[in-house]
Formats: sequence, C-alpha cells, structure tokens
Amino acid sequence: MIPLIDPRLLGDNMAEASVNCDLTSGQLHGLFAPVLVKDLSATPGPVEKAYLFLGPIADDGTYDPIWVPLPSKFTSVVRSPLANDDTNRLYWTTPGVPTPLWSTYGDIKAGVPPWSLGTIHPTTALTITGVTGGTTTVPKISRAYLYTHVNGFGEESAPSPPSNVFDGPPDGVWSITGLPLAPPANTTGRNYLPITQVVLYRTVTGQDTGTQYFEVARFNYGPGGNPPPATYLDSIPDTEIVGNLTLPSAGWENPPDFLDGLTALPGGMLVGWTGNTIHFCEPDRPHTWPSLYDQSVHYNVIALAVWQQYLMILTTGYPSTGSGNSPSNFVIVQSQVAEPCVSRGSVVVDLLAVYYASQNGLIQISGYGMSNQTLQLVDKEKWNTYYRARDIYCARHRSQYLAINGTNSGFVLDYADQRLAFEDLSTFQGATSIWNDEYFGDTYICADKKVYRWDDVSQPRLRYRWRSKRFFAPTPISLGAVQVTLGPEVEIPRTGQFSTPPLSNGDPSLALPDGVWGVLRYYAGPDFQLIMQANLTKQQNLFRLPKGFRAFDHQVEIVSMASVYSVQLSTTMTELRGV
Repeated sequence: MIPLIDPRLLGDNMAEASVNCDLTSGQLHGLFAPVLVKDLSATPGPVEKAYLFLGPIADDGTYDPIWVPLPSKFTSVVRSPLANDDTNRLYWTTPGVPTPLWSTYGDIKAGVPPWSLGTIHPTTALTITGVTGGTTTVPKISRAYLYTHVNGFGEESAPSPPSNVFDGPPDGVWSITGLPLAPPANTTGRNYLPITQVVLYRTVTGQDTGTQYFEVARFNYGPGGNPPPATYLDSIPDTEIVGNLTLPSAGWENPPDFLDGLTALPGGMLVGWTGNTIHFCEPDRPHTWPSLYDQSVHYNVIALAVWQQYLMILTTGYPSTGSGNSPSNFVIVQSQVAEPCVSRGSVVVDLLAVYYASQNGLIQISGYGMSNQTLQLVDKEKWNTYYRARDIYCARHRSQYLAINGTNSGFVLDYADQRLAFEDLSTFQGATSIWNDEYFGDTYICADKKVYRWDDVSQPRLRYRWRSKRFFAPTPISLGAVQVTLGPEVEIPRTGQFSTPPLSNGDPSLALPDGVWGVLRYYAGPDFQLIMQANLTKQQNLFRLPKGFRAFDHQVEIVSMASVYSVQLSTTMTELRGV
C-alpha cells in the first residue's frame, strides 16, 4: 500500500488494502503465523519484554539458553563489554528504577537477585597518628594516606577522603588508624556486591612526576584473610613503593541515579542518559561512571542507538550524532534539521542507518546525513493518526520496519523496496513489545507474559486480505468473467474452519467460510458496490460475472489462506481464455 496516493492512481499491482500479505516473491500469500516459544506467566510482577541469554558456549557449540523476563518494554540490556569475561555478565537499565542492575548467567539461572551497578564508596578519612624512628638528619617529607574498597569481582571503588597531611622522616614508621575492620554495610536502597578487600595507598612526591598515590597494602576480609588492623604501621621506603600500582580510581563515581537507555559502544564503553545529559562509563569498567565524561545536548534525550562507530542521540528536538574512541575525546554534533523523535520504541538499527519516527514520517539518520523514508509513501496526518506514530514500537524484520502501535494490530514498512511499501498486520493482540534477538536475528513478540517468534517458517501461513487499486475505464464497460489461479496447496483436502492463529485480533474482514481456501469479491460503480462474491476451492477458479450493468470503476478483493498467482478479468469468457 502507498497511503499517500489516491487508490485510482496507484500502480496496477498496488493495493488499496493489504493485511498479513507477504509480497516479497511477487505472489500473493500470507506471512507465517507466530509461534509460542516461552511462557513467563509465573514471573511475579510485570513482564513487557524478555531477553534470550545463551550464556557460555561450549567448545562443541552447545549452550543452555535462558529467557530473562524484563519489567518494561523500554528496559535496555547489554552484554558485558569486558574481554574474556568468563562470568557472562549482563547489564540493564529500566525507566524509573534508581540504579542500573547487573548479574551473571549463573546467578540468573539460579534465581539470585541482581546486583546494583556500582560499588560501596568509603566516606571516612584515615588518620596519621604519628611517626617513630627514622633518621633525623634526613629532611622530613609530607605524606597522606587513603584507601579504596574492592568487591568480589575485583571492581575498585573511588578513594576515601585523604587523611591529614603529616610531616616526618621518610625512613620512619608511620602509624595510620581508621581502616574499616569489617566489610561496610550496603548503601540504603542499593544491593551492591559485598566488599572483600581494602587497598591502602599513600603519596609519594617526585621532582618530575608530582604527587601520586601508590599502593601500600591490600587487606582481605573473610576466613583465612588478613583483615585491616586497628593501627597499621608503614615502614616501606619510597624507593620500594614506587614500584607498586598507582591509584586508578581517582574521580570514579557510581552511575547517576535513574540512568536510562543503557547502550554499548565500541571500545568497552557503556553509555546512557538522564534528562539531556549523556553519561559514559570508564572504558572496560562498567561499574564506574565519572561525571568528568558527562556531555549535554540541547533537548531531553528520547533514545540512543549505535550505527557502526556513531552514537545517534534522538531527542525531543534536534537529533545529534557522536563519535570517539574514548569518553575523553567523544565529540557530539547536533543536526540542524528539526526532526524530533516522537516515540522511544520506534528506533531500529539496520545495515544502512538508524530509523525512527518523527512527526513527519520515518526518518533515516546515519553518520552521513538524514532523510525522510516515507515522504513519498504517507502523508503527515495519516502517519500520526492511522499509524499512530507516537505509539510505535518496532523491530527490524528482513529489510523491513515491523511495528506495533497499541491497537492490537501493526504494520510492515519496506523502506528498501517501494514496490512493497506498507502492509497492515492483524496478529498482535495484547502485544507490548517486539524486538530482534541478537544471536540469531529472529523477531520476537511479548504479549500477556508470553514470548512468540514472529513469522516462523514452521507454522502455517496466515489468512490475508488484498484489495486491488481502483481501476478506471475511459468508458463504462461490463466485465463478464474472472479467473483466479491459486497455489498447489489447495489440492490438500480441507475440512472445518481454519484455526485461529496466535495473537489474532479477530479482524472480521479475514473470516472465511468452512472448508474454503479463499474468497473473491468484485466491486464496481462509483460507490464500489459489491457485485459478486465467490468461494475459491481449487487451483483454477473461473467465474461468470453478473450481467446488466456498466461502470467506469472496478476493483477486486481476495481473502485467502492459499497463494494467489493471478487474478484476470475480461468482458467475455472467450476473451479470458485467449481464444
């Protein structure tokens, strides 16, 4: 269908109405029915989406997949960006939830609650209580201490406030108090991974390097460990300390509250937003999000998408594009074309670009520019009312834009082939979300806490309805015969009413009589009055049309379960047979 064009002006093979049709081959036949693949009804709370998690893949290629139920259709899930992550971590954000969450494949499978993303940061400073011994003839130095927490996954926190600065001989024994003797309690409202280690650092000042913090000691909690003492005595000389690791976590912070839209970028970076601010994690360290990397755009962010090395930032106003190989050199450029994103769920990434719904149509944006893909297909009014642009939730299917819009129905838009253009769809009853699986490329639907695979080739084809363009003759004519050629599947005996496919919205225009493969309807006259209806029961169906009328306008409609190869109309039976 091309809704922008009047039905009289459509091409001969175009349709005024097309529902559940698969027209990619040039024939008329229905899409394959969806099939139930996972029932998540036992999951407490809302389930509006799900994530297929394969987990570890064995050397022989086997794996044990699990479905992770998600509470919101806008929950954003990413795999761990870390190299050689043998724990198979998963990270996600959900709108309105104060903190991002994460878990491992093993914990998800075992039903362990997820962890809050981040760490427990120390808040109290150490105290240098004095220095004993040392050479009095050596000039005194100034020194300060601090410490960090480390959790069971080796994720280090931001440092504590620095201790008091104390002067003393460099070869003396320095006494430090205030180290936590037991693991700290969790932050209120968070479920951070427990702390297992404390790392002590101290300053060393070099003539060329300035002051840096170097690791002094590492303490372990738990049985068999070496917990921090009430007073730590430090006698390690500077010449030995400078061979240790330096403090890596100065400026590290937990993710901002209510981070949304978690997205993975090349280079081990995760990115999300709050309001009009873009936030980045430290590369390869998804637990920490330094505010030093924050960048703002002029309008509140609606969605993020990644295409090749570009980050597409879709907003309530002008969209922006960003790129860079690290947060510190990431450059964001705002477009000067006012095409706001009107629906967060309308964003899909394809081979050529990112697509999203604006008030003017379906917009294509890439690192090389923008264009309106539906400018020649649908007008602004129908895009916003009939197709309900602000309610669109979509996925990529083949080279097509597959969308639902909260009406228990949906549509397909083929932006790669204008011959196909729009198709209406009837099998989305109760659907809350639709998405592409990242492992196999399949398209899934979530409805009523159940997950369905869309257009499954193992299933029967859907009933479809196709109504031709309105053919206009230069003079009134009376058509006398019609021939409809169906596919070979009609040779299979059919008894009883065809079963209702999953997620059918009960569209009455798709009804068929018992045991009939399809129905032909012929309309004529200025009001397109129904002139004849005939059942299609075999491959070659030849009918005489009623006599006694002439008309300028003619139109045919097919409702069928079988493929249709051709529909031929003529003024006489002889003409139809080509005799």
